[in-house]
Amino acid sequence: MWTSTVECFGSEDARGETRAGRGERRWECGAPRDRRAFPSKPSGGERRDRVMVRFVAGSLAMVVLLGGLAAAQQYPAKPITLIVPWSPGGSTDVTARALAPVLERELKVPVQVVNRTGGGGAVGHGAIARAQPDGYTIGIITLEVVLPAWVAQTKIDSGMFTPISLLVLNPVSVVVRRDAKWRTIQEFIADVKANPGRYKSSGTARFGSYDYARLGFLRTLGLRDVALPWVPAQGAASALQELVAGGVDVAFVAIGEASGLVRSGEARYLAFMTERRFPGFVEVPTLKELGIDWTFASFLMAAGPRRLSPEVVERLDGAFAKAVGDGEFIRFMNNANLVVAYLGRTKAREFLEERARTMRRVHEEVAR
Repeated sequence: MWTSTVECFGSEDARGETRAGRGERRWECGAPRDRRAFPSKPSGGERRDRVMVRFVAGSLAMVVLLGGLAAAQQYPAKPITLIVPWSPGGSTDVTARALAPVLERELKVPVQVVNRTGGGGAVGHGAIARAQPDGYTIGIITLEVVLPAWVAQTKIDSGMFTPISLLVLNPVSVVVRRDAKWRTIQEFIADVKANPGRYKSSGTARFGSYDYARLGFLRTLGLRDVALPWVPAQGAASALQELVAGGVDVAFVAIGEASGLVRSGEARYLAFMTERRFPGFVEVPTLKELGIDWTFASFLMAAGPRRLSPEVVERLDGAFAKAVGDGEFIRFMNNANLVVAYLGRTKAREFLEERARTMRRVHEEVAR
């Protein structure tokens, strides 16, 4: 007697047996007792059904693909929201509001600037990162997204965004009230060294871009963080209000952000964190020329959420490129002492990656 077993995938415990001459064949898992248990070639009808299923699936995929291309070609078809993560009046806000009317002309739809403040920039940046990747909610991201301490605190990093265009570089200044007792940056430094912890500073959120400008400045002088305590603010505009009101003694903000107060006589620049003297204020010295080897600049970059389609990014980048080259926009930015530094989508991504590497290195040095 011989026995053979054929395993199948059906009922788990049912078994059937059939005898054939002197042998016994057993099918486990409830196999049927006839030849239908064995695989057979599909009939002509089955083959036609399979071909039809493949045809329908392929057609649906083509419809989806063509629909996506058509949507990209029609973009934009409704208003666009441009999120600013910082308070009104700062460089991010005024840049966005100067860009909006030019973008509207290029894109043929309304562009609404919305300030989403709070959490030291985390609320606005988070809103950009979590937006639907359809191109109708974008924003302006800042240096914070590549600052290790800010990233660790907010859980928001540069990888959560799709870079569209680099727009502005913001070199940082050291600003005091008009009635401050220090006439030069050297006098200020000497006082801070003699009285560590006595004076307060501000500019943005704790571990935000301008806080890093302060930390690097102090480290270059051989001083620790506590020598010049930081008062967090929801952006440069808020920090400058505190400065004028007497809530803080010095502000670290972009040159352009303080230019209005300086021109009106309410504040004074002590120094710039630039490689060379700034064209709009050639009388103000740089830290470098005074022997303090520290430069620092923030940036403004148009960006959307991750997975924004290449077609939409290309359309938006083209609009931003034309907007930053607009004569009216250029005049506004020059008057505001804001430095336009356009880079297209590919170079903007490379710039963001390079900034992330650089700021990790700066963080390691400052944190020692």
